[in-house]
Amino acid sequence: MRRPAPSLALVSMIVASILSYGPPVLGQAEAPKIGFFGSYKVTADKMDPSTLPIIGAWRMNFEKSDPSMKAAGRFKPTATTIYAAENGGIRHSVFNSYPPAVNNYMTVFTPEARSYWAKLDGKGIYENPQGPNGKGETAGLWLVDRNTIFRERWVQGAVDERTLYRVSPDGNTLVWTNFPASGDSTHVVWDRIRVP
Repeated sequence: MRRPAPSLALVSMIVASILSYGPPVLGQAEAPKIGFFGSYKVTADKMDPSTLPIIGAWRMNFEKSDPSMKAAGRFKPTATTIYAAENGGIRHSVFNSYPPAVNNYMTVFTPEARSYWAKLDGKGIYENPQGPNGKGETAGLWLVDRNTIFRERWVQGAVDERTLYRVSPDGNTLVWTNFPASGDSTHVVWDRIRVP
């Protein structure tokens, strides 16, 4: 049996290191560097997510989103989502129109408004990710890098939905890419707004 020469392995390692530290290719300079789930580079942000680019308020941009979002009529032109740092985790509130017509969205699920809280530790133990709706839902959030959060939702222990939340490098656009367990995926674009 023939073994590869040690010099071939050395040359391969050198080429790989040059390519990994070389100039950016195919627009890599435009996007933030992507880490891995649980990367040591985001440990501090997992503990205190208050400085993450996703924190703040976002208004749905129907023109850039999947056309099915507008066609369904569920979200109004003032549809807003808000991410807030809370108790070492993130509170995510979704409003089909803003300001919401109800004020109990923190404790009661309605199609109009809902809210849930979770830490960025990937544990699917955070209850009621869509509000107390009686479905037995839990969610887990992973901080991939400063601009990306991966969310998985379970219904009574079975994966129901996966969503990738990605903030643009300039911090002004948020994109949800949703992968439900059944049905088509959706692509929702949000623009950063100020909320009084």
